[in-house]
Amino acid sequence: MAGGVTSAVSAAPGGCGVASAPTDPLPTEAGACALCGGRAGARLAAGPDFEYDTTRTELTLWRCPCGGVYLDPRPAPAALARIYPANYYAYDFVEKLGGFVMRFKTMVERAKVRAYRACLAPGGRVLDVGCGDGHVLAQLRRHAGVPLRLEGVEFSPVAADAAERAGFVVHRGRIEDVELPVRAYDLVIMNQLIEHVVEPLTVLRKVGRALRPGGQVFVETPNLDSLDARLFRRRYWGGYHLPRHFHLFDRRTLPALARKAGLEPVSLRALVCPQFWILSLHNWLCDLGRRRLAGRLFNPLSPVLLAPFTLVELVQQRIWWTSNLQMAARQAIA
Repeated sequence: MAGGVTSAVSAAPGGCGVASAPTDPLPTEAGACALCGGRAGARLAAGPDFEYDTTRTELTLWRCPCGGVYLDPRPAPAALARIYPANYYAYDFVEKLGGFVMRFKTMVERAKVRAYRACLAPGGRVLDVGCGDGHVLAQLRRHAGVPLRLEGVEFSPVAADAAERAGFVVHRGRIEDVELPVRAYDLVIMNQLIEHVVEPLTVLRKVGRALRPGGQVFVETPNLDSLDARLFRRRYWGGYHLPRHFHLFDRRTLPALARKAGLEPVSLRALVCPQFWILSLHNWLCDLGRRRLAGRLFNPLSPVLLAPFTLVELVQQRIWWTSNLQMAARQAIA
């Protein structure tokens, strides 16, 4: 792995559901490649919702000849409330963390803040798309070192309420539907978001229009090039997060998407995410019919498991690509 890679741990899903899945079929619609719009892919993987058990429907990921990976069919808009249940990890993220894990997560988020801070001057305007309960914005407020105007976009009323209680301006709704001001933001953050949207290219173009000249967007997403993705590729990889991840990327396709959106990639870094290793094992055990045991043994926020898999990721970071990517891309200066 090339030098200059920074270490960060991303929030991975934490709900290991044990209730019976709904028996009614999951409403779906056709999916397509984010890069070219094609539907002529080869089968990559398939599986149900191992984590929250919102559906036993098997959905399939396909790899397009252009390199893009997409879910087809994918959940329809009518299914969003079902596949993002009230206990979804991002909605009350801070409350789900124990003391040790919270301190570790805070330390990691501060490292991210240092990267964000390089883009910001006093009074800079920041937008966190998919802000959840506002935990990333809170870290910026505490550790950026300069006063900032901090905003978020969030479609979950539960999460948006939490972010507003924390004192942040929240644009409620999906990023596809929210109206954003043009040339308004110095920094846009999209952590674990681009893989959830129906049309990533449209979203990146929208974000590009919202950036001031020279402004940057940071996109963090699971990495299909990682060792764990290769080991668990056929069904169990935690980064699939079925049925909520509609698109997946690697170190080639993510910058390609940015360029197609009219943005200029400026950096690509490997981020440590031990939770995907843990979730992969959780998913495997669920598939053996041991869902309750999986929830007990493979909790992705368990310090006992996070420590060894963090070491695995740190070693992998030195020799290969880790479980997560972070791309920074900028709006061209007019």
